[in-house]
Amino acid sequence: MHIVFFDIDGTLATGTNVPQSAADAIARLRQNGDLVFICTGRARAYAERNFGDYADGFVCCNGRLAFRGDEHLYEATLSPDQVSGIVETLDALNAGYCFFEEWAAHYGGNPAYRPIAEGVLGLGALGDGVDARALHAYNFDVYFEDADHRARIAKALASTCLLNPHGPHPSADMTVLGVDKGDAVRNVAAALGVSIADTYAFGDGINDLCMLEAAGHGVAMGNGMDEVKAAAEFVTTNIDDDGVANGLAHYGLA
Repeated sequence: MHIVFFDIDGTLATGTNVPQSAADAIARLRQNGDLVFICTGRARAYAERNFGDYADGFVCCNGRLAFRGDEHLYEATLSPDQVSGIVETLDALNAGYCFFEEWAAHYGGNPAYRPIAEGVLGLGALGDGVDARALHAYNFDVYFEDADHRARIAKALASTCLLNPHGPHPSADMTVLGVDKGDAVRNVAAALGVSIADTYAFGDGINDLCMLEAAGHGVAMGNGMDEVKAAAEFVTTNIDDDGVANGLAHYGLA
């Protein structure tokens, strides 16, 4: 049995649109008895709602929560001090932010960006305010005005977080340094008794580097960042040029 991990944005999907060739290849992969895990910076509700039909399990929040069905395979929450420090920095930059528990989301910061958060998450309402001592948070998204605002946020948090933009959308998910997608790959494989040699990871963004390096076989999308391609064992075609299907076919998986 193999486990194949797929990033969402720019790898498996554009927005919530999965190319038909990728959907078909993943269906064949699962029919062969292999496991598919979505491995994303997105929160659980978003990932399951939009991509539940494609996966046997999920790694969410950039590696801090991994589950299969109702079983937690791995989790690592943020400490209250981490949350407090991040909130202080973002408030000083007049950014919006949303911290994610497993089943709840809590919005704070600039209220002007709250509608953006609601649109991204598909939620009619978010919890108001972030109480660092009460949260059981795994990760957070940030919301900003433009590329310059985003760059200032990334610089201010550079010592503790890695910012992963959602394409041209004015939001980004964050990897809080210390736990990442690579940790989740290793822990999921161990929990399911699968050798790392039998794991594969597909990604395109900077937060996917650790996942490609941790897996037995790292696959970069043709539309991926140069750093990701350099770290990959194999570079497939672009997402819109059957990239997932061609990558799986290269390894004889589907």
